[in-house]
Amino acid sequence: MLASILFLILFNQNFFGKTTVDKHKTYLSTETFSLAETPIIEPLRINFQDETTVAPVGWLKDVGGPFAMHPGIYQGSQLVYGWKSVDDKLPLDISGNGRARTEPEDVLMSTFIHMQANDIGIRYGAFSGVKKQGFWELKLLNGVYKVSVAVGDAIGKAKEIDCINIEGVKTISNFTPIGKMRSPGRFKSASATVTVEDGYLTIDAIGGKNTKLCYVEIVPVTILPYLYMLSDTQNLLVAKNSKDDKSFAVKLHNSTDATVNYKLSVSYITPAKQWLTLNQKSTKDSVITINYSAAKDLPVGVYSAKIIASANDFTSNSITIQLRVVDEKRPYVIASMPVNGSRISNNYTIAANSLFLPAIKGYKGGINNETINSKNVKLIEIVNGQELAIPGVVQGTGGGDAISFTPARQLEPDANYKFIITDGVKTYSGLPFIPFETSFSTSAAPIDSSNILDVSFTKISLPGTQNKKYTSLVFGPDGKFYALKMNGSIERYNVDHNTGMLSNMQLINTLVKKRGQSTAIGLTFDPAASATNLVAWVTYSSADLQAAPMFDGKISKLFGPNLQYEQQMIINLPRSTRDHMVNSTAFGPDGALYISVGSNSSAGLYDKGWQRDETLLAGSILRLDIKMLNTLNLPLNVKTTANRNIINESSTSSVKMSDGTYNPYSSNSPLTIYASGIRNAYDMVWHTNGQLYVPANGSGGGGNSPASINGTKRPDNTFYNGPDIAATEDVPVQHDWLFRINPNRGVGYYGHPNPLRGEYVINRGYSDNPAYSPNVKPDINYRGAAFDFGFNKSPNGVIEYKSNAFGGVLKGKLLVCRFSGGGDIIVLEPGSMKRLMLKDNNKDSIYDIVRSSSGSGNYGLQGMVGFANPLEITEDTTNGNLYISEFNWNENPNLTSQLTLLKVNQQPKKQRLAKNVR
Repeated sequence: MLASILFLILFNQNFFGKTTVDKHKTYLSTETFSLAETPIIEPLRINFQDETTVAPVGWLKDVGGPFAMHPGIYQGSQLVYGWKSVDDKLPLDISGNGRARTEPEDVLMSTFIHMQANDIGIRYGAFSGVKKQGFWELKLLNGVYKVSVAVGDAIGKAKEIDCINIEGVKTISNFTPIGKMRSPGRFKSASATVTVEDGYLTIDAIGGKNTKLCYVEIVPVTILPYLYMLSDTQNLLVAKNSKDDKSFAVKLHNSTDATVNYKLSVSYITPAKQWLTLNQKSTKDSVITINYSAAKDLPVGVYSAKIIASANDFTSNSITIQLRVVDEKRPYVIASMPVNGSRISNNYTIAANSLFLPAIKGYKGGINNETINSKNVKLIEIVNGQELAIPGVVQGTGGGDAISFTPARQLEPDANYKFIITDGVKTYSGLPFIPFETSFSTSAAPIDSSNILDVSFTKISLPGTQNKKYTSLVFGPDGKFYALKMNGSIERYNVDHNTGMLSNMQLINTLVKKRGQSTAIGLTFDPAASATNLVAWVTYSSADLQAAPMFDGKISKLFGPNLQYEQQMIINLPRSTRDHMVNSTAFGPDGALYISVGSNSSAGLYDKGWQRDETLLAGSILRLDIKMLNTLNLPLNVKTTANRNIINESSTSSVKMSDGTYNPYSSNSPLTIYASGIRNAYDMVWHTNGQLYVPANGSGGGGNSPASINGTKRPDNTFYNGPDIAATEDVPVQHDWLFRINPNRGVGYYGHPNPLRGEYVINRGYSDNPAYSPNVKPDINYRGAAFDFGFNKSPNGVIEYKSNAFGGVLKGKLLVCRFSGGGDIIVLEPGSMKRLMLKDNNKDSIYDIVRSSSGSGNYGLQGMVGFANPLEITEDTTNGNLYISEFNWNENPNLTSQLTLLKVNQQPKKQRLAKNVR
């Protein structure tokens, strides 16, 4: 495995100050770093304590760890502090020396660290800690600081003479706690104003005996002039033997904003040298360009170097750059979330979401999802130099174009992590990934109390449903529970509305017997159906999930008391080579059937992963007028042409194009394009407010987008007439969105290009695809999104919650399954949950999402997280119970595909927020 190269931004000297980096690689190998940030000069407060005590609000905690990097930013640099040995000045781990007394009530005084445990004899019993003397240091900018400290112990019995020296200034001298136990006389605080000239604030206890340090507060008084450097990227990537010119920019700044002469140099941390080229060694420019084209000749691996800037009368600065050299004969990670070295909130997507996957003839594109498991993909927390594996759900995507990790619990705030992908992950051709690591830290995310919902469910695995792949769940008009399986069979159950349990399963194999094995996705009951007249519609495609036929999507109607009769209604809907196909359906308030059809490509044009061009009906929501079917021969063949000229000349009245293929643009056609450019929406729901909400999966990255062609017919019966849009390659990963379709606005565009429909700009243009020119704006018909899920969440099943459970807290809100990142149910609140009469339907943002509460990151949604790829959801509206299909896409041996009941807890227990605050 490639070693993780970890770096930080240094303002002066080396990482460990008065010692050398080479002597302490043990600590470097387990710490994270931070991307460059503009220095913010502000006070720093650190409490000395044991591990389990919650630090006071606004204070960081030190539990005795060795001098090392910590999560957070201080003065624009990684936060670096900790303990060193008085004997050899090397980092010292005294994490067993933190204490938390029961008195006094003030945590700042009742907690402390033994600085001189070597002085403690056996008279008062064995000492459970490290019997060594240490001193404490903090890395900071040179300047003048007011430093306040406190010492003492409310109940200690061992002899104690507290002495504290700050930068050699004796601040507390020979203090002996006096008075009865717990009395104020047992503590002493003092302040000193000191000058730091070597970049490290040092606090020692020399002269004392068994000194106990309670806290330190550091307030800047005067900061000496300093330099700092910023770069848009510190993570570089180059393909071995690449012919491209590679460079990046670094901005030079100084605290006085003066014009100064910067002296520049490069120091290589890893053995390889001369792969960075500075245009000049001395400059007054504020931006320098650094070339790294020479790195193409390096062996595959990870490298790092420091770019150093200095100037007379200024504290010098350096910025460390990480370089990865990759071989395009093997798959590799282009980019990840979080970015290497970043500082994130503790509720965040963790994913490698931009991948390079070589196309091998004869093999399916994408990652072999069977190789994405907890052995090959890991999340590690780093605690005092030790690596602790974090449990969670590891998964790929249906398109095989991303790898994500969903922690089983919320990440700790103020903690260090590494996300690791080994060469055990492989493509379908058997090519192993170049190993990858990204290091990051978490911050203490603020709590938004407005998002906290006092709801609670109990998770219950439903017996008899294990190791089955359920794709659609629905309650029928007969009150029974129907679960469609991926092979096309349906399980029907009786429901106990008191316990939520299912019983008396009846297998309905009508579709399998009539049409054979398939990949069935959508099951919807006709609004005209009743308990005595069952009518259901089901969508399905061929069972093959690789190299599947281009037109094999179908819709059938099942009817009869046991749904034992079948009539095929639609054939030859488009699908991708893999799992973008005919998805779910929903009947609208107008009685029409709305159908989601996935895209054929990643970003609108043929690519190595999906290996198929877009077709006329792909990547859209279609509307089927049921009544119009009665006038046609069934099944209706909706296979379309790829001839742009024929499409452009399509009739507005004939169901057929001039070549005999289906015409969706005719007013007499029962199947028409209702919403265009929706890449892959597994499910959708018509809300009480009259809007159609559609969670959609964005591109996993690496796809190609098309060039514009003027004169191409569009779904609104206009013709494209500019602006000119250039084709792009390797489109980066795109957001997952919740789209909202207003039935009063006509056909809109929702961001996935289709050159046959005259739609070329992916999503919002340049802001989503930097391969575009900066002047590329969204398509004129682009409608935007109602909610941004972020990257790699794979939102799928969606419902509107209907019951009054929990006092109606959830009623009218959307519940969405997040299949990948999250592995949970997220709750979304529309701005209006009622249908409104708008004067201008183009100004309908009142229906967009105004608030969200996720199971994985919320403090109130008990039971709505920790699923194995939650795919589909339905509600028992009589009591508010939920039923979830856990799909377990990768067949993770530690997880199970099954149906899971979320049973309403009538009296949810309120969460205590304090347990999540450190």
